[in-house]
Amino acid sequence: MQTIAELQAQMASIQKQINDQKAAGKREAISEIKAKMAEFDITVDDLQSRGVSRGFREKKPSVIKYRKSDSETWVGRGPKPAWVKDVEAAGGKLSDYLVQ
Repeated sequence: MQTIAELQAQMASIQKQINDQKAAGKREAISEIKAKMAEFDITVDDLQSRGVSRGFREKKPSVIKYRKSDSETWVGRGPKPAWVKDVEAAGGKLSDYLVQ
């Protein structure tokens, strides 16, 4: 049976091998990335740019379509808020609250 000191030394040796393998893999990956960047003329700025990707659209706030008061508004999408249900239940027309 091995002693704790021997096991710890073995563990340290294995951890050094792991770190060496990671470092070698990292160097190889960086080399491959640099080669691809040179091949396709890609700069670091190209990698950091945002918003120019295919299919990306900037989210715009929805336009308010119905307003009862400053705090009671609805864009006309999604479930109806309570105030809209109350207006309809009272026999009122939602078109009366349409924002022009």
